[in-house]
Amino acid sequence: MHNHRRLAVLLLVFATTVPLMALPLQDLIAQALSKSTSMQDLEYSKQKTLLTIGLNQVEDELGIAIAATNIEAEYDATTNAYKLSAGSAQAGGLQATFTLPNDEKTTIIVSTGSMSTNLTTGTSYINPALGVSHTLTYGYTADNQKSLLNRQTEVLALSTYESSKLNFTTSIYTQIDSLLENEKSIKQTQKELADLKTSLEQNLSLKLIRKESLVYQAQEQTIKMKEATLTNLQATRELLLRQFTLLAGFAWEGVEDIAQPNLSFASNPSGNSSVSLKALDLDLAKEELALKMAEFTNKSLVLNGGVSSSVSSSATDALSVSASATLQAKNFSAKAGLSGTYTYSTNGFSPSLSVSGSWNNNPTLASDALTLQKLENEVLIANLAYQTALNEYLQNAAALESNIAAWNMTHALQRQSMEYNLALLKQQQTLFEKGLATKADVDDAAFTVEMDAYTLASTLLDGLKLENQIRTLQI
Repeated sequence: MHNHRRLAVLLLVFATTVPLMALPLQDLIAQALSKSTSMQDLEYSKQKTLLTIGLNQVEDELGIAIAATNIEAEYDATTNAYKLSAGSAQAGGLQATFTLPNDEKTTIIVSTGSMSTNLTTGTSYINPALGVSHTLTYGYTADNQKSLLNRQTEVLALSTYESSKLNFTTSIYTQIDSLLENEKSIKQTQKELADLKTSLEQNLSLKLIRKESLVYQAQEQTIKMKEATLTNLQATRELLLRQFTLLAGFAWEGVEDIAQPNLSFASNPSGNSSVSLKALDLDLAKEELALKMAEFTNKSLVLNGGVSSSVSSSATDALSVSASATLQAKNFSAKAGLSGTYTYSTNGFSPSLSVSGSWNNNPTLASDALTLQKLENEVLIANLAYQTALNEYLQNAAALESNIAAWNMTHALQRQSMEYNLALLKQQQTLFEKGLATKADVDDAAFTVEMDAYTLASTLLDGLKLENQIRTLQI
């Protein structure tokens, strides 16, 4: 608690050195993130990518298609009447196609077939039909490429956004640190210049040196060099101010309330998003290999069936039914079909059976083998890239732990030094009140404490940048 009170006093000292309009660091970062055009573009890019992923993940719905073919009105001179017809013996007339949202994309076709109506006599006929098609696949049928690609795009978009945001924040920290270091150097140079001028005036008044002496000329030259240094520092400050405005989107007004960094860190054995992206690359390579191998080993059974009839103002003539099954593989296919016609007038059914098949010796066997070998090599390469990414993550994690320990040591030593300088200032103030120290002694001690506040701010900013490194590695 004693050390925390000392640290609070040092922060209070720093607060007295910043402008009255200074922003708390947290508010300054929030304002920079909201006003930066680069961050706005990054935000829009992230939202666009997430919307695209959302569209890709939309599930298929029932598909319905309606079609009408060859609808026409024709004058029949023999009956002195107009005939309205749709379709022909080959066309489907009015047809509705339903595609179910399953993996096999089962298709159901409902059709009127060819149809006709005599507008004068009312005589009409219709050939309604119903057809169904369904495919059964035996072998590897899970195509995960879409979900893997969506996941890869999502991880890449989010990790890029978060990393860029942290890099931008780190750039702000660096710019603030440069401004504070410049301000500290200006104050140190101003004090040194004032001390040199005071010393020269005192030496002249005490007649310790003469204006014609080389000692005087040497001290005067030192003062001019110090003035040139101050001018250069002030010019550098103008440049730093412009750079800050360009980066943050608003003018520099100072900073206060620099928080203590949170440097807690534990490495993840599974790695981070960079490792996850390599793991997804590996999964995609394996998936592509599995799908290619399935082309050579999978078999599919295509089932088709249908029924059609002829209906008119007179008795219905016949009802036709059909069914078939086709077994297909890489180098062969076999088909069996059953069809028949039932005639209403004779109550007779005329069935027919058909069988067909084909085989080939797979003339692309050599090229297929090379393609599989290539895909297997890509799996090995992707696995090597994944292992490399994981090793790099673990190495970076170890280096980061070392940097955290070094910062903690530097911060602890610096805090001890600052506490000593603060105690020395209090001692000089007490001695001055008793007439045992000069005002210059008190001013020097106070200036050291003021410079310590700048050093503390710089160290805290370094710690915040280190915290961003931790968060970047954890993405």
